[in-house]
Amino acid sequence: MTVRSLTEHRRAVSQSLTSIPDLSVLIADAAGATLAEDLVAERPVPAYAVADCDGYAIRAEDVRDASPSEPVTLIVSHDVSVEARIPRRHISRTAARLASGAPLPEGADTVVPAAMTDGGVARVVVAAPFEPGAHVRAAGSELQTGRVLVPAGTRIGPRQLAVAAALGRPRLLVHPTPRVVVIAVGSELVDPGASRGGVAESNGHMLAMMARDTGAHAFRVGPVPDDRMELAAAIEDQLVRADVLITTGGLSGGREETLPEVLAQRGEIEVVELALRPGTRHGFGFVDAGGDRRVPVIALPGRPVAAAVAFQSYVKQALLTMSGRDGSARTVRARLAAPVESPVGVAQAVPVRLVPNGDVPWAEPIGDPANVTLADIASSDALLLVAEHATALGREALVECHPWER
Repeated sequence: MTVRSLTEHRRAVSQSLTSIPDLSVLIADAAGATLAEDLVAERPVPAYAVADCDGYAIRAEDVRDASPSEPVTLIVSHDVSVEARIPRRHISRTAARLASGAPLPEGADTVVPAAMTDGGVARVVVAAPFEPGAHVRAAGSELQTGRVLVPAGTRIGPRQLAVAAALGRPRLLVHPTPRVVVIAVGSELVDPGASRGGVAESNGHMLAMMARDTGAHAFRVGPVPDDRMELAAAIEDQLVRADVLITTGGLSGGREETLPEVLAQRGEIEVVELALRPGTRHGFGFVDAGGDRRVPVIALPGRPVAAAVAFQSYVKQALLTMSGRDGSARTVRARLAAPVESPVGVAQAVPVRLVPNGDVPWAEPIGDPANVTLADIASSDALLLVAEHATALGREALVECHPWER
């Protein structure tokens, strides 16, 4: 069996996965996907100077000497609609009544709020001076022409959707969100709360949620026994909705190791001994899904702690690659609060709690690194991966931690 370092395995998996082909979608369907194009302002927003409040468009010069004792009265020349595209030219010593968002007439430079006037219809009284530009949103004040507002590779959230809508974009070119199917393998596994005895299946729930946290659409398949026919049927059923399969269990190396055999019948699978603790047996390959389509399979250990560590160590990055986000998964630089030892030649996973400490938080190790438990994982904020070449990290060492959440 091939022995592989974590760095090599992470690179091999990520480089074998490509982003899903770009797709043009309606803006309403783009949330959660990754932009495949830069969002560039092709025109200024607003396209012209507009009123920032309901009021009257004037020239500031016309009310320069206005005061409560000597107010200035201006003739209301016309009303300006919010829908107006080519506003009329402004006439000196007049006022144009307009609503918030309506374009200023050409030549006007100020808006007097309606609440600061007598609200006249034919004539309006202004009792105070105003600076040019008061209560006006200048053309391009929100978005300037030619500026890259959201670069390609950005995950689309509410703020990015707001920019796209402001640019008047009905459709966006995106990398579709990967569809991830999680299959837990093991005859001993039962759904939580099942009446028959067995081990409650937790990996599927955990891995599906971790996949969703990367932005993927994730589906969990109930536990599948170590039976070749049932496992093959379960995989076959899921290929239609899977861009990637994540399995957990079925890699014991003993008589019940059915997964590699089943996957080999439909494609190819390589099982490796990974220099990672906890969890050493991992697999990666492809399943033929008909035609030219091949679905990648990432096979993880069955122990919950090992599955969680594996996802955090390299699966998260693989899913980000499929999403079109090529940057590395987010890390947090922290200062180690206690020394940590690690076996030589093995990447040691250490759950840590991040404690605020100015600009650089403390990373407090949780539990025994030689025997990490699910409780340790549950109470931690992040995972510290001690490199294969390191045997110890001292207190106050600067380390890169991998937060569980996105």
